[in-house]
Amino acid sequence: MADSDSDKQTIYRAKLGIYVVIGSSIGVVLLGLTVIIAAGARGGAADVQATAQTIFTGLLPLLGTWVGTVLAFYFSKENFESASRSTLDVVRSVSERLKVIRIAEKMMPANSIIKAFLSDSNKLDDLTLKDVQGLFDHVGSNGQKISRVLIVRKDGVCVGILHRSVWMEMLVLGAQQATPVIIQSDALGKVLDLPYQSKVGSKFREFITKTLAYVAQSGTLADAKSAMEAISGCQDVIVTATGKPDEAMLGWLSNVDIARQLQA
Repeated sequence: MADSDSDKQTIYRAKLGIYVVIGSSIGVVLLGLTVIIAAGARGGAADVQATAQTIFTGLLPLLGTWVGTVLAFYFSKENFESASRSTLDVVRSVSERLKVIRIAEKMMPANSIIKAFLSDSNKLDDLTLKDVQGLFDHVGSNGQKISRVLIVRKDGVCVGILHRSVWMEMLVLGAQQATPVIIQSDALGKVLDLPYQSKVGSKFREFITKTLAYVAQSGTLADAKSAMEAISGCQDVIVTATGKPDEAMLGWLSNVDIARQLQA
C-alpha cells in the first residue's frame, strides 16, 4: 500500500513537472507573440525586428533555465535514490556477511589474552599499578605493545578492561594530585575514583567496568556488533558460554576485530 502511494506521488510529480514546463513555455511564447504583434501594429518592420530580437534575447535564457532546473531536479532525485539503494545494499551485504561468521572462529581465546588477575578479594582496588604497567609492556602478535588489558577474577569472569589511553590518563591525573601516585608502590584503587567523564559515568572506575558487552560463544559477529552498539562507549565484547557476564571468559573480540571483517 505504501509503495503504491509512493508510485502515485512520483507519477503525479512527473506529470506536474511536464505540465509546468509545457504550460510555461506556451505562455511565454504567446506573450512574446503578443508583444511582437503589438509592436508591429504601432510601428513598422524595424520596430517588429527590434522587439523580436529583444524578446528572443530575454526569453531564450529563461526557457533554458526552466528546462534545466526541472531536468536537474528529476535527474538529481534519481541519482540520490540510486545512491541510497546502493548504500542500503552495502549495509545489507555487510550485515549478511557478519551473520554467517561465527564468534568462535574470530575471537581471541582466553588463554591467549593478556589479563590482570584480581586477588581473592575480587576488588579492582587491590591491583597494583606496578603490575598493570608491566602488563602494558607486553608485546602483541603485531609486534607492538598491547593496547588493552582485561581484568579477570580468579574464576575466569571478566569484570573490566583498561585501554592504554585511559591508563595513561589515569597516571597523569594521579600524578597531579596533592599526594601524587607512585607506580612502584600504590594500588589501582588510588586512581579509580578520580574524575573521568564518559557516557557511563564520571569516574575511571565506571568506564572500566561498564563498557563491556557479553555474548554467547555460539553467536555470530552480527550478535557481537549489536551487543557492542547497545552499550555506550563499548569497544570490547567478552565471549562466554551463554552470554552471561557472570560466566568465565572464553574469548574476546574488539571493535577492531569486527571492523576488520567489515572491510574484508
